[in-house]
Amino acid sequence: MSLLIDSNVLLHAANRASPHHAVARDFVERHRAGAGFCVTWSVLYEWLRVATHPAVFRRPLSPAAAREYVRSLAADPRVEVLLETGRHATVLEDLLGESPPIRGNRYHDAHIAALMREHGVSTIATCDGHFRLFRFLKVIDPTEP
Repeated sequence: MSLLIDSNVLLHAANRASPHHAVARDFVERHRAGAGFCVTWSVLYEWLRVATHPAVFRRPLSPAAAREYVRSLAADPRVEVLLETGRHATVLEDLLGESPPIRGNRYHDAHIAALMREHGVSTIATCDGHFRLFRFLKVIDPTEP
């Protein structure tokens, strides 16, 4: 699989109140029904954190409904959850060495980018432009016209 879908796209797809709901939902479902896509556990945990947060959504998902969605993704043979390999530390150091200085919350993005590089995934679907810091990635935003 050559595409990773970030938590923000998955959140738009799940949130009917989002102005990007329809396009994000269609994007996710098209890839889920087709060649598939990748996620990471950190993407899924971030999705759980935000999807159930009452300060973020007027009507957040219940913890049970949110966990069921994550279970359905993790069990889908067309969705691969990327895991660290034995070479993760080296891949991360190489990535950080070739990127602009990374600080703070960008380490979360660096972790995702390193996992992508480890597994040969070169495209990320995200609404977060910070992933452009990692020059090997092709960044697409399915919510942009």
